[in-house]
Order: sequence, then C-alpha cells, then structure tokens
Amino acid sequence: MGVTLHYRGRLRQPADVQPLTAELEDICRTSGWKFNLLNFPDPEPDDEPFYGITFQPHPESESVWMLFNERGELSHPFAGKPEDGSLPWSFTKTQTAGVATHKAICDLFRYLEGKWFEVFEVQDETSYWKSGDAKLLQEYFDYLNDAIRFMDDALNSLPEGEANMRKIKEIAEQFRQRRKPPGT
Repeated sequence: MGVTLHYRGRLRQPADVQPLTAELEDICRTSGWKFNLLNFPDPEPDDEPFYGITFQPHPESESVWMLFNERGELSHPFAGKPEDGSLPWSFTKTQTAGVATHKAICDLFRYLEGKWFEVFEVQDETSYWKSGDAKLLQEYFDYLNDAIRFMDDALNSLPEGEANMRKIKEIAEQFRQRRKPPGT
C-alpha cells in the first residue's frame, strides 16, 4: 500500500534532454533538493544509453528519475522495455513524503509536460494529476494513512502466531466497512 506516481513520455526533440536537465538542475538547486546528473553513454551490450537527472524532493520520497534514451523517451534503469513497443514507465513513491511533495511533483510534471514533452502520461491513484483537487489529494493520503494505522494496530493486537490470510481479510473488511475510500 502506498502512493506511487507512474509516468512516461517522449520529448518534442531528443536534443531537448540537455536544456531540460539544466532546467531541472536549477530547480533542484533553488528548491534545496538532492540531485544527481547521470550520463551513461556506454551501456551494457543489451541496454541503451541514457542521460538526465534524478532528484529527491523530500528526504522521505523516492527519487524522481528524468532519464532519457537517445530518442528522447523517458527511461528507467529498473523498468524493462515494453514488449508492445509502447513507452516504458518510470515511477516514484510519494506516500511517506506526504501531500505537499506529491503535489509538488505533479505540478512540476505539469510544467515540464507543457514546455518539453510531445507525449507525457501520468498514472496517479490519488486523482490529483487529473483533477488538480488538493482537498481530494489530502483525503486520499488521510485514508491510506488511516488504513495503514488500522491494519498495523489490528495485526499487532493478534496473539503471536495467529495472523493468517483469513484473519487479515477479516481485518481489511472491517476497515472497508468503517471507512470508504475518497471519491466513492
């Protein structure tokens, strides 16, 4: 359980990777975010070269990977090439960094999409990417945090050795009856 942004895209021009990376470096320096510039022109035999930047907008968030192959497509070293020829997905988990960080990444993605990308897609289970509704985003984070606390408390109250799939499903159902997900 946790909030993860999945994103993929292709730049308007493959050469845009350098000015985009420079702009992101400036944003990271200005915002005080940790970052690493990456340039892997000589990949392993079965891999493509990639270039760009990774940055961490919050100490508790995963890094955002803005790495590109030679065609200007977002790439991720831990995501394989899709067999159907579509663009590969990159991802970053924001759950432990909180609402402000999730919102900041989405807002940055919106800006980058308009300025640099020919194609850009985001999958965001909080619906903030599509709706821009900060209240719904907060409700989603509150719901997940409550679910995690509820499950943790319930499982920790079981006698040692009693946790089994049936009991876990019962606990999950108790939570569903107690609190519905936002937007339902």
